[in-house]
Amino acid sequence: MAGRLATLGAADVKIIAGSACFWAWLDGMFMSAFFRGSHEEGLMAELAVVLLFGVSAVGFAAFLAWPARANQLLGEKRTPLMAAALGTVGSALFAAAGAMHAVALLVVGGACCAVCMAMFQMGWGAVYCRDGARSAALYASGGFAGAVIIDLPLLFMVPLASMVFYALLPLVSGVLLVSIGGDERRYQTSEQAVGGGPSLLTAIDRRLGIPRMLLLAAALVLVSFGYLQHLVSFSSVASGGTPGGVAVQLTRGAMAVILFFVVLCVPSRTNILYRMGLLLIIAGFMLMPFLFGSELFWLAGAIIISGYTAFDLLVWVLFSQIAHTRSESPLQTIAVIKLLAVICYVIGAVVGMVLVGNDEALHAYVLQETTLMGYLVMIATVLLLSSKDMWALSGMVAPSSGASGEEVRRQCLDQWFVACGLTPREQEIAHLLIAGRTQPWVAASLCISENTVGTHVRHIYQKLGVHDRQQFIDLANDQYTAVSPDSREAVS
Repeated sequence: MAGRLATLGAADVKIIAGSACFWAWLDGMFMSAFFRGSHEEGLMAELAVVLLFGVSAVGFAAFLAWPARANQLLGEKRTPLMAAALGTVGSALFAAAGAMHAVALLVVGGACCAVCMAMFQMGWGAVYCRDGARSAALYASGGFAGAVIIDLPLLFMVPLASMVFYALLPLVSGVLLVSIGGDERRYQTSEQAVGGGPSLLTAIDRRLGIPRMLLLAAALVLVSFGYLQHLVSFSSVASGGTPGGVAVQLTRGAMAVILFFVVLCVPSRTNILYRMGLLLIIAGFMLMPFLFGSELFWLAGAIIISGYTAFDLLVWVLFSQIAHTRSESPLQTIAVIKLLAVICYVIGAVVGMVLVGNDEALHAYVLQETTLMGYLVMIATVLLLSSKDMWALSGMVAPSSGASGEEVRRQCLDQWFVACGLTPREQEIAHLLIAGRTQPWVAASLCISENTVGTHVRHIYQKLGVHDRQQFIDLANDQYTAVSPDSREAVS
């Protein structure tokens, strides 16, 4: 691995270190780093995280609504540094709120930290998706692995020193973020806000390239994650009084190191870890009822969080690839999944707080609750494994029972179009061109102008490196012929 690490450039190391500081700061929130010694540590710490995620939803919604302005702010140095400063101030306010049991300080601290979280998730997200799945896998896994290196020494410090260091992490992350070129911090394109179509979901599917099935699968897992964090990190009755939150976060770090090693040394095997991660989440939830209330309860949480770490990386890789190759507005694509993530976390956490709480009388139905969460993840796993995007990561065509020869051809070409960076609209037009349709016919069929069709056709030719329709059709035929018969039979 040392040889592989040596291949990383200075810019790569800077990106990994900067995002690691941000993820370590977020880990600190789940480990109650700013509330150690508080007489109501669990309650205050969880309220802080719920506030952080809930208020940050407003920030992600703003990125979604005003992408051009948001992209401009990401490219400036002043705005990320101001967000970093707010993260440090908010962290200090959290610590003060825990010491003084001051709800007002907790709310203000949550608002400050939420600005930091939204800005940094989107800022580092721009860097992650710069080269699609390739850059996202390296930088996200490296950031997750670097976070545990930062977390470890802080766990052995006295609470006050640990609070100070965690509070300074947003500033360090902000300085490293702005040291990257402005173009790297900005998304490649930025369109107007999603809308103008028949519905919001249709606009997300067509313009941002995000399949609805993928959104639903992510939502199910993210809700279960919010519920899990309440049980393991903040609920005293669930963990039997053991420091489950710290143990779970350390397990997350260990899994992150493994993921980074695989991404760096044997990237072709990363897909196996993604699938194993989903299975670990299911297994952990099924184990929960048997360990609930015991000192070993954290073990179930550790199994789940190990799987969730792989899932977290999968989400970054999938959506970065979509943003890079299919979306008309990459910034909005990342904003959508981040907005979904924080909303689903809050839902899961609130469900846990209401159903489980910190009162032993409230956890009589934990068997049913954790089993239900396990089933939700099972549904999400089925949805993910039936998604074209999931299969595309491994360079395979998704199986399709009873597919005709024409359907197989279309699926093979779809996969090639995605790899070449064609947007969903460009893919649609490309298929019509291959079928022999003229540009006026395409314009009338899709209810768009001929000039718009001509622009899309030029983009298609540029991305595929051809100069006219005949070259394009010949290249498409060659591409399909080059696919092995075994791969074509896999979809028939």
